[in-house]
Amino acid sequence: METKVFATITLLVLFLQSNAQSEKNKFIFGIKGGYNHTVINGYETNGAKTGFIGSTVFGSLFGERGISENKFLSAEFTYSWVNDWNFVEIPFHFRQMLNRQISIFAGPKLDVAADKIDKSKESTSRLLGISAEAGAQYDFSHHLFGEVKYSVGVTENFNDVFFDINNGKRDNFRIGAGYRF
Repeated sequence: METKVFATITLLVLFLQSNAQSEKNKFIFGIKGGYNHTVINGYETNGAKTGFIGSTVFGSLFGERGISENKFLSAEFTYSWVNDWNFVEIPFHFRQMLNRQISIFAGPKLDVAADKIDKSKESTSRLLGISAEAGAQYDFSHHLFGEVKYSVGVTENFNDVFFDINNGKRDNFRIGAGYRF
C-alpha cells in the first residue's frame, strides 16, 4: 500500500513540475501559515472513547499548476505540531475558481507521523495515514490570499501510550494566509 501511495505522489509531483506549454499550465509556488486546531478521536485501552483537542500554528510550502483558465492542481508540504506530537502532511487538491477572488478545493491528504521517525520517542502510531480535506480561498491580490480548510481522518493511525489514545483519527481545522511567488 505504501509503495502505491508514494508512486502516486511521485507521478503527481512530476506532472506539476513538467514544463509549461502555455500560460494556463504555469507552475506557481508559495508559502502558507496560520492557526491549526486539532481533534484526535480514539479509544482507551479498555475500549472507552477518548481523545485530545489542541491548537497551534502551521506552516506550508506549496506548488500549483493551472490545468485550465480557472482550474488548478496543487501539492503541499505542511508541518504542524500539537502538544508534543509532530506531523508532516502532504495534501493534493483540485481547486476550482468560482469567480475572480473566490475558489474552493478538495482532495486527499497523506498524514505522516513525524514522531515515528524520531527514535528517541517510542511512538506506536502508524507512519502513514490518509485524510480527506476541503476548503476555500479568497484572493486579496494576485499574490496574497486567505484560506480556511478542514480535514477528516480516514485511517486510524494515531496511538499514544501516555494519553491512552489508541486507533485515533486526527481531524484539523485551519485558517491562514498564503503568498504566491
